[in-house]
Amino acid sequence: MTENEIQQILQALQVPVGYAEKADSSDITSDLESWKATTTCLLGELSKLVRENELSVAEQADVIAAAAAFDSHDVWSSPQSYALATEILAEFSPPSLPLMFHLLETNVNPLFRSNLHPSLNLSTGRKLHRPAGGPMGSYDFYETQAWKAYPAAGNLVFWCLRHIQSQDYDRLWYLVIPPIMTFLDDYQVPFKLKGVKMVEELLQHVPREILKRTGVDGLILTSLNNCLAQLDDTESPKLIQAAVSASLSLSLLTTTPGSSAQFDQLCTLLGERIIGTIWLYSHDKLGIVQASTDSLPPLLSALGLGCSRYLKALIPQLIHPLIPVPLASPPFQLQVSSLRALTVVISECHYRMSHWKGTILDGIGRCWVNLADTQSNAEGSRQEELKTHLRSACQALAKACPSIIEEEFRRLLVADREMFQDLVAGIA
Repeated sequence: MTENEIQQILQALQVPVGYAEKADSSDITSDLESWKATTTCLLGELSKLVRENELSVAEQADVIAAAAAFDSHDVWSSPQSYALATEILAEFSPPSLPLMFHLLETNVNPLFRSNLHPSLNLSTGRKLHRPAGGPMGSYDFYETQAWKAYPAAGNLVFWCLRHIQSQDYDRLWYLVIPPIMTFLDDYQVPFKLKGVKMVEELLQHVPREILKRTGVDGLILTSLNNCLAQLDDTESPKLIQAAVSASLSLSLLTTTPGSSAQFDQLCTLLGERIIGTIWLYSHDKLGIVQASTDSLPPLLSALGLGCSRYLKALIPQLIHPLIPVPLASPPFQLQVSSLRALTVVISECHYRMSHWKGTILDGIGRCWVNLADTQSNAEGSRQEELKTHLRSACQALAKACPSIIEEEFRRLLVADREMFQDLVAGIA
């Protein structure tokens, strides 16, 4: 097979720009479907080429760039093309440093050079002391955005992040961070979401010293905080959950355990972002509240006793979904998420629970009674799951406040043993 034929296959595998605005398969035109149908055969030929020929570094990089486009379950990828792409990419794993350097410099970064990030020194990957272009520099950053004409650009960045060796980040940093920040600071939520997931992947491998030395830790943290203010998109719940997780991972990686810096960052995430922004401005958006509540347990565990400064906000918020509302179906998944978070709050702030045990037990009791009144065979498994979490919260409460066993629990059993024995009986 000649070099020209190789290039023809790689050219034919470039994802058409028409896919850039296609959210799902129902939007795909016949032309795009026809192209998609040819990719399996083309990838099969490419797989054979990789196995039978000695490729130069440049050719290897081009093959990776073409195959990585299908290393996902996007609308332009089929199960067959995904399997073939995985097979091809396995031939280059782990990639050598020269190959990764060439791939980033020649195949990845040129896609983003028309939109230079205003807060990065692109020759070093360091944070600039002041944005390039002044206060209006961000407007230039959002103009044109030629990289969006390459729908699979994100897939290639993800492949690189999964395969860069930790010891190679010093050499590759200035090539790695600009594409990540371009996605993370985009104005569209779907691209922001990809950027957050890139950060999560980055944090699994990058040495903390590089993040701190270049000042990019603060830059990423600011961008993640901005993600938590994106509350009106259909993808916002996913973005919030991913951004909280990434913010927590970043803070734990780049700060010393038990330090004031770590405490301040975690408090900002919980107090200003989740309580002061998400819950304040999206209290009526179930998906947003659900996502933020799902993300709480690891953050609460990391903050530990520091959660106590937020009990006046946390406990009412977590109890509220448990209390039945007339003529409304209970938000089952939110109830489960709230109980998981509530159990962590009780355990971490046990010395303060004597002040809150009445409020907590009231919410748990109301939820338990409502479950008994609305027993349904169709939702039996869900109700049993909820009951399990209600019992766990009571057990945590009894461990935090042993006196509750002989006082409040006993009163419940005296009032209606048949109703409450499965909830509190046997807890010691």
